[in-house]
Amino acid sequence: MENKNDNKMKNKIILVTGASDGIGKETAKVLAKQGHTIILHGRNPQKTQAVYEEIKAETGNVNIEYLTADFLSFAEIKRFADNIKQKYDRLDVLVNNAGAQFTDKRETTADGHEKTMMINVFAPFFLITLLLDLLKKSPSARVVTVSSAAHKMGGKPYMDDIELTKHYSMGKAYGLSKLYVIWVMRHFVSEMEKAGITNITFNTVHPSSAPTNLARESSKSWKFRIILFLWRPMLITVAKGASSSINAATAPELEGITGKYFGPKGEEKTCDKYYSPENEQIIWDYCKQTVKPYL
Repeated sequence: MENKNDNKMKNKIILVTGASDGIGKETAKVLAKQGHTIILHGRNPQKTQAVYEEIKAETGNVNIEYLTADFLSFAEIKRFADNIKQKYDRLDVLVNNAGAQFTDKRETTADGHEKTMMINVFAPFFLITLLLDLLKKSPSARVVTVSSAAHKMGGKPYMDDIELTKHYSMGKAYGLSKLYVIWVMRHFVSEMEKAGITNITFNTVHPSSAPTNLARESSKSWKFRIILFLWRPMLITVAKGASSSINAATAPELEGITGKYFGPKGEEKTCDKYYSPENEQIIWDYCKQTVKPYL
């Protein structure tokens, strides 16, 4: 006899961001093989369409579509979310996989935000905010956000300089962005509790170190290319890296589990050296203020 949890896990509508290569592509492919309806997000239209064709052919799943948007732009994210809201009456799983690492030089978006924080923190925060109504309509929704073990390596956060105007380095920006996104997802859990919303869970995952295209920008630096070369033997496979996201998205045993952090081997502890409820609130409020003009 099937239990209720099994029914909740059948034929979910799943959005995977950053699905045009690496871990996002692998995550989307495995979830498509499980028979779910998949919405693929990518930045580059040609590349995303090619992945869409490939996954459809390989899995035989016809319930797949792709939508493109540049997550360095709030207007693009808004357009992207509006598109999904027009086409779907609910969303069961949102996998915030899109992420990036930039160069030694601090760069800002057209909206004036530091690029690493934009893609890794503000974009998922904004997308969840925009799609919350669709997630609420699911019998059991899951938000899975890809962080990184690098959240332990960003050093001391500057609560008065979140976008690192004075303290920027590539490693600091990446490490702190992956720490802040963990705090933001934890805060979503308490916001849901306050609002009496019981059908949406929020978990973060890390893929360990897998050979992906994450460093497409940072690898323009020769220093980083050397580090990457030395690091290569320690990389795990993309399939293993994607397993954290896939499990968090659909594993029946994680039904109702929220506020956790998972790696390829299961639940792990986050580094809470710089954590405090006050710091979490500062990051949350900063995200809210940042997206406010675009809502």
